[in-house]
Amino acid sequence: MLSNDRLNRIYMVLLYAVLGIGGSAFSVLVIGAAIFSSVKLLARRLHFPRQPEIWSLTIAGLAYYGSGMLMIATNPFDAGNYPFSVERILFLGFLPLFLQIALLDRDRLIEVLEIGAAIGAAGLATWAVWEWWLYKGGFSDFRVSGAPGNPGPYATACGVLLAVCIIGSLRNVGTLKGRFLYLGMVLSAFSLMMSGMRTLYPLLLLLPLICIFLFRGRSKTRNIRFTPTFAVLAIVVISLGGLVAFSRLGLLLSMLNESGLNASAANSLGQRIALLTCARDGFLSAPLLGMGRDGAYAFMSQCTEVLVGQPLQFSHFHNAAATALMIGGLPELMATSALLLVPLYWCWRHRRDPERRYGVVLILSILVVYGLNGTSNLMLGHDIHDALFVHLMAVALVLLVGDTATAQRRQAAQRQQG
Repeated sequence: MLSNDRLNRIYMVLLYAVLGIGGSAFSVLVIGAAIFSSVKLLARRLHFPRQPEIWSLTIAGLAYYGSGMLMIATNPFDAGNYPFSVERILFLGFLPLFLQIALLDRDRLIEVLEIGAAIGAAGLATWAVWEWWLYKGGFSDFRVSGAPGNPGPYATACGVLLAVCIIGSLRNVGTLKGRFLYLGMVLSAFSLMMSGMRTLYPLLLLLPLICIFLFRGRSKTRNIRFTPTFAVLAIVVISLGGLVAFSRLGLLLSMLNESGLNASAANSLGQRIALLTCARDGFLSAPLLGMGRDGAYAFMSQCTEVLVGQPLQFSHFHNAAATALMIGGLPELMATSALLLVPLYWCWRHRRDPERRYGVVLILSILVVYGLNGTSNLMLGHDIHDALFVHLMAVALVLLVGDTATAQRRQAAQRQQG
């Protein structure tokens, strides 16, 4: 029978390797882990923690689920609201996942997370090369969708694996593992560029800057050396990705020249501006509780038809705040914001503690990835986005305060033996 330590290590490597290879298989594995951990908690095989960090995020997850239930209660005739009762259950899993992951020693947790991320990065790059090989069109139209079949979740996976690989390569300078993670970093950056997700392109600059914060004042970072083979590999791979990235950025400039920052049905930029304009109007007409999911979709179609002469229909308003306000009003916006602001607060509180810096940097990286997604795309509400946010945030909290949780668990076990 596998021990908790061995089970957690195998599972963590598998989970983040699958993130780059198996699409929604990642969500299934996270859901399975949440159920397994919840059963153990109910059976009292896991002990409740005392740290306010995990309790505050648990409450934020409960509030997000409660906001979905509020939409059902206040718009009972809106059938689109009822799936929230199932879709958001995973956000109740912060606490049990934290407790199960915290059974793993901190150093081993970091090790298996980084190994899984590097393997996952190779999977992402494989998808990118495969889809590019099969594609017959021009660069400006090319976007990798990966196993999810959607560039958004694929690019989000690229972003979080890029962050872990950057941290790992800096932590393991001059070692075989460091070179392995450096390769994962290059492949993640390549895959992100190939996704065509312009919203997340700033990660290529922001994530290295955030990760440098982890190593500020550490002399070994000034002694980084790259072998010619790795240097050439980085130049070649990133240059290939740059062909797609610069083509996508050029397309953005052409859209600006075509319609400026005006609402239009002619291109994706104009459509996003139309959606934001309609979201503003919709919020003013139902500010407190929103319109519900189906009501928001209907308003989107009607409003954009009047605004740009063509009804636009999307599953969201391409902005996290606009989507929250339209479907659930101010309570939904507050609940969504809490999922970001609560971890950000604890990052600020622990910013000066070198022992917790890995957790701080990982949380900041997650928040930047999801924050950028929320500016002009979907932040939460996709199974991969949700599963990745919940699980990786639980991992990050373990790296932030898991050492005290381990000490408390040992004390509890000693008291029981006594």
